[in-house]
Amino acid sequence: MKTYKFKINGKEYQVDIESVGDEFADVKCNGVSYKVEFELPDQPKKTPTLARKAVVPQVSEKRTHSPAESAAANVIKAPIPGLITAIVVSEGDKVESGQLVAKMEAMKMENNILAASDGIISRIAIKVGDTVLEGDVLMSMEDA
Repeated sequence: MKTYKFKINGKEYQVDIESVGDEFADVKCNGVSYKVEFELPDQPKKTPTLARKAVVPQVSEKRTHSPAESAAANVIKAPIPGLITAIVVSEGDKVESGQLVAKMEAMKMENNILAASDGIISRIAIKVGDTVLEGDVLMSMEDA
């Protein structure tokens, strides 16, 4: 129990606080017991907000091809983002349209990368374990 002394309009009061709850307090003022009810102001309702950090994609400074190279040669590009799991051709290999040249894993599925046209693999811009984005050049071809 805590005791406080107040002076209000020149008159002294001794207040003993016996118990305090969330909405009520039991007090004794100058020997008389009172139950004091707290009147809480209406709190404005807070609207929850979602706080997220801005996602900035990490772009590698390494280019898989030059713009001139893709304009001058046939290229095989990644159809979707994924992880290269196998390369089944080598530079200098002759490939036919529809031939398997690499495999990639995307969304927990294995995807075959096929040559779009006949040609000779002139450059392989990837290695097993590389992560690629959609549209990245995987291989360059020259006409056979």
